[in-house]
Amino acid sequence: MHPVIWRITDTIAIKSYGVALAVAFILGILITARNARKVGLKFSDFIDMGFWVVIAAIVGARVFFILFNLPAYIQDPLAVLKIWRGGVIFYGGLFAAAVTAIVFMKRRGIPVWLGADLVAPQVALGYAITRVGCFLNGCCYGKLTSLPWGVGPPGLGIRFHPVQLYASAANLVIFVILVVAWRHRRFDGQIFWGYLVLYSIYRFAIEFFRGDHGPLALGLTVPQFMSIVLFGCALAAWLDLRARGVIHGAGAAPGTI
Repeated sequence: MHPVIWRITDTIAIKSYGVALAVAFILGILITARNARKVGLKFSDFIDMGFWVVIAAIVGARVFFILFNLPAYIQDPLAVLKIWRGGVIFYGGLFAAAVTAIVFMKRRGIPVWLGADLVAPQVALGYAITRVGCFLNGCCYGKLTSLPWGVGPPGLGIRFHPVQLYASAANLVIFVILVVAWRHRRFDGQIFWGYLVLYSIYRFAIEFFRGDHGPLALGLTVPQFMSIVLFGCALAAWLDLRARGVIHGAGAAPGTI
């Protein structure tokens, strides 16, 4: 693993996870803003929204992680600030970012589900980039494996599933599916809720290979139970919006940088 890309001093260093996170957010904001302009929305609105969404996502992801690991943080309160160790939960970031984006779009008069459709592919892309950062950082590790592509500390003779790379590859596939799906979009919210359906399926499956979450009940982890709930809610929302059939910006298909 390579958690440090460049060490400036003994106490200051550029971390791989932080770089991946920054690249994910910057690229996601720029692509979304450019695509928004293609469907008649303001580029600047999505740049502004991106600023607030980034803050909300980081705070939400961190807060969820702290809540799920509260005993450890009660013993070491200062660890709350050490986000570079990788202590975040995607669901928390997604929830906080979604609430922030909805409030922002309503205030700016942006059709919420159209805006959500524009953002969704870049969420998948950003997730894929960030998971590479997790791999380099050594967090979110997998279970022990004897497979030839297993990874582990040199000299210890143990190998783990590189679940971070599995996750990155899976979300790149989801990103491509969503970009292609836009060209066949029939209603606002189709891409966003479709993304959450695909994400919940991916997340449920990847948990069988992760080694950092113990089972809660029935052999399933907390993220797996959350994935089941998310799948049901996302599918219900997708079907409801399809029945309404409201669509904006149907004539333009976003591309990528």
